[in-house]
Amino acid sequence: MVFGRRLFLAMLLAVVLLPACPQDEQQQAATAAADTAPATGPAPSRPVTPAAAGTDELAGNWDAQVRGRLLEMVARVKTAPGQPVPLAVFDFDNTCIRGDLGRAFYDHMIKTAGFHFDDQVWQAFPEGQRQAIRQAWQALQKLPADKRAGSPQLALARKLMHTAYWSLCRDPDANKCYPWQVRFYAGYTPVQLQRLASQVFAAELQRPLASEMIRTGPDDRGPAITASGIRVVPEIKALIGLLEKKGFEVWIVTAGPQWVVAGAASSLGVSPEKVIGMRTRLQEGKLTTEIEPPPTFRAGKVEAIKKFIGRKPLLAVGDSWTDAEMLDYAKHALLIDRGYADLKKKAQQAGWWIQPAFAVK
Repeated sequence: MVFGRRLFLAMLLAVVLLPACPQDEQQQAATAAADTAPATGPAPSRPVTPAAAGTDELAGNWDAQVRGRLLEMVARVKTAPGQPVPLAVFDFDNTCIRGDLGRAFYDHMIKTAGFHFDDQVWQAFPEGQRQAIRQAWQALQKLPADKRAGSPQLALARKLMHTAYWSLCRDPDANKCYPWQVRFYAGYTPVQLQRLASQVFAAELQRPLASEMIRTGPDDRGPAITASGIRVVPEIKALIGLLEKKGFEVWIVTAGPQWVVAGAASSLGVSPEKVIGMRTRLQEGKLTTEIEPPPTFRAGKVEAIKKFIGRKPLLAVGDSWTDAEMLDYAKHALLIDRGYADLKKKAQQAGWWIQPAFAVK
């Protein structure tokens, strides 16, 4: 009787301590494939599991639900030898950074008289403003280099050239705005532009975030406006670092000048060779004024991803309508919400993840 009771207790203890049955291997493979297969439409929102909601790997002021979904996405990705690694693509200005590096670089090139102007470059200016800008530039060139800073000639050149920039970017035809700026860098090599842009980026990190009114004198009531200062968004840098740590390939796809943005990419942990932006054809190793398609805004971002990368992103991150098609193209889309009500409505309808814009100092 004692022996029988001991045998019964031993059998009961063995049942209690049996490990849970592991998930079926085929189901695991299907789950992995779901996060690496091309998207056929907006990905439905899934409940965030407790395991995905930790904060250790993605620090910063993330919306809790967005953080959870990002970590869940990373955790679900499985890669196999010989298979493409997962791809993530990021817009640059006001997504990876607060500010606009292209505009800051353009202003730097005005202030340092760095443009290699020739007839083809002059043709890039709007016809109605071309003559006034050319006269102002020639007047600036006549000043000794050490006399240009703070001069009325520089103020006039800056005002006219920034006014031209904004007049084109207010035009309903975006093709007049985004491809425009890169044409002014004709005559430089890509390496030269990257080095200059890296210096400008470093300087802008030290400047306050502010708007600057460009006036030709104290009585100027029609100033041009530009912005100063750039900041790297720590949360986006942390996300890029996490993705690369987990085996993702990360690219920047920007409407800014490709070689200018490439000069700042390494500060985010992205290789300069993995930047796609507005670019011109090269001749004898130097930029020309001929735009090389596709233009990297709106649907052109998707065309550029297909042309230069060759596969669909698992994740796309952007902040504006110029990123909309790229966000739609990816399996998962993250919108940095900067207050565009119509874009946020589009994001909600499409099932994108929405992250309020991060505060920077």
